[in-house]
Amino acid sequence: MDAVKTKNQHPSALDRIRIVMVNTTLPANIGAAARAMKTMGLSQLTLVDPKTFPSPDATALAAGAADILDRVTIVNTLEEAIADCVLVFGTSARSRTIPWPLLDVRPATQLAVNETQHGDIAIVFGREDRGLTNEELAQAQYHLTIPVNEEYGVLNVSAAIQVVCYELRMNALAYQNQSSSQTTTSELATEANQMPLLGHMQWDEPLVDQAMMQQFYPHLEAMLADIDFLDPNNPRLLPLRLRRLFGRVRLDRMEYNLLRGIFGRVQALSKGTWPPASLRQSTTSTESLPSHRDESF
Repeated sequence: MDAVKTKNQHPSALDRIRIVMVNTTLPANIGAAARAMKTMGLSQLTLVDPKTFPSPDATALAAGAADILDRVTIVNTLEEAIADCVLVFGTSARSRTIPWPLLDVRPATQLAVNETQHGDIAIVFGREDRGLTNEELAQAQYHLTIPVNEEYGVLNVSAAIQVVCYELRMNALAYQNQSSSQTTTSELATEANQMPLLGHMQWDEPLVDQAMMQQFYPHLEAMLADIDFLDPNNPRLLPLRLRRLFGRVRLDRMEYNLLRGIFGRVQALSKGTWPPASLRQSTTSTESLPSHRDESF
C-alpha cells in the first residue's frame, strides 16, 4: 500500500521524540521499528541492551530506513536511555501493582508533541514476551496504552511502534496547522512559556530531566530512612508511591533544588551535625543560633 506523502511540517517536534526499545530479542523487530519511524518522520532510536544488534535481519527489515539504524544509540540501562528527557511514557498493556497515570495512544502522543517545547521526550517499549517490568514502568510519568480488541489484544512490538509513530505524526501536523478560532486547553498548553497540563498558567523555570530525578529519589529515600520513616529493608510500596507523586507533579529546577536542600538539612538535623561546629562556636550560650535560611527560593 502506498502511503500518502505529506511534507514534514513540524520537524522540530518529531526530532525531539525518542523511541526506546528495551532488551529486544528479535533483530527483525528493530529493523521494522526503524522503518515505521522513518515513514512517519521520526529519527531517534535508542536500544537498551538488545540481544542481537547489529544484525543483517535488522537491516533487511529496515528496507530504506538503514540510516535510522546507522544512527541508533545503544545503552546498557533504561536510566541512560532517558537521562536527558523531560517526559517519559512507558507502554503497558496491563494493570500494575499501583495505578499509574494512564493515557490512550492518541492523547498521549498529543501531550508528547506539545511537550517537545520543553525538551526531549521518550516513549519506551518493552520486551516482546513480557513488556516492561514494574521497576522500568515506575521511571515513566505516564503509561501509554493502545486500545486493542479485548478478545485478541496481541500486538507485536514493531506494530505498536508503527501505531504510536502514526499518532505522533498526525499530532505534529495538527500542532503546526492549528487554525481553529476556538482555543482549547490543549492548544493553550502548546505555548512555550506555559506549564504542562496546567492550562494557561505562566511558568518561569525549566523542568528537570530524568538524570536529575534519578539523583532525587535516592536522596529522598535516604532522608526518610534517616528519620525512621522508611525501612530500607522493608520499604513496601512507599518508594513507588513517591515516584508516582513526583512524576505527576513534575518539578522545575528551582523546586528541585529547594527540596534537595530540605532533604539535606533534615538529614543533618537527624544526625546532630546541624548547626555546624563553626556556628556553635561563634555564638555565646545566651545567643540564639542564626537560622541560616536559604533566601534564594
